[in-house]
Amino acid sequence: MSLIYYSTGPPPITDCLVNPIPSAFLMGGVFSAFDVAQGRRLSPQMVGTNIGFLYLYSALQCPLEQLHGRRSSLHNFISGACLGGTGVSMGRLGVPFIPSHQVYYGPVPPAVVGGLVYGGIAFGLATLGGKTV
Repeated sequence: MSLIYYSTGPPPITDCLVNPIPSAFLMGGVFSAFDVAQGRRLSPQMVGTNIGFLYLYSALQCPLEQLHGRRSSLHNFISGACLGGTGVSMGRLGVPFIPSHQVYYGPVPPAVVGGLVYGGIAFGLATLGGKTV
């Protein structure tokens, strides 16, 4: 059984792993500048975290697109949820839009809340960008 690549389908896996590198560096720098503007100290760890998570977000979608043969905003949700939950559980990311006392002292574990919030953001942005479910 051979896989046939059509121009309307998902890109090849090598493209998925190489193409996000420039945008991850660019947007990682922008996000780091936002962090510094809000009062955080500039550190290599902060910049590396921003770049790394943005790269992984794009790279995680690729295998899902290859498996399903199409692009979907659900792939964005899964990628965002995995990275958001991991980032919150590692203490590298906060959870936006929800007060911290509800995140850390509520009945739902913080990693689950972070995953749902970041997955929801990724899903919403992908859907607004024209991806179908």
